[in-house]
Amino acid sequence: MKLFQERIRRKDEQIYVFDPIRKKNILLTPEEEVRQRLLDYLILEKKYSKNLIKIEGGVRVNKLQKRTDILIYDRHSQPFMLIECKAPHVVLDAKTLQQAANYNSQIQAPFLAISNGKQHFCFKINFNTKKTEQISDFPEMQ
Repeated sequence: MKLFQERIRRKDEQIYVFDPIRKKNILLTPEEEVRQRLLDYLILEKKYSKNLIKIEGGVRVNKLQKRTDILIYDRHSQPFMLIECKAPHVVLDAKTLQQAANYNSQIQAPFLAISNGKQHFCFKINFNTKKTEQISDFPEMQ
């Protein structure tokens, strides 16, 4: 897999990045850059399989259709981790975490993360006890 910088292309005054998951060029917005750099980290450093990653998947929350930024499945095709990405200038706050938690209430992934490319916050969720614990890094793939 080519690194983020190697996947950037300019076309008609616009800048695009090739997304290795969706297998197409995507307009490079600040949020998309965060998503693509995070994908590089997860695939190249944490050794997550790109075959188990879904980008901008649909989820219905309170009768509204929403899109998850990154959803990673485990090797048994069960949701493993939901990641909400924001542009670097967006402060990661309780509202950001609540957005991700609302999506995850439908998906039920045991790990949840939010990132703006500068900061990442990761959580382990136990749906049986309804306890959430902050963890120091993205979890190892299970």
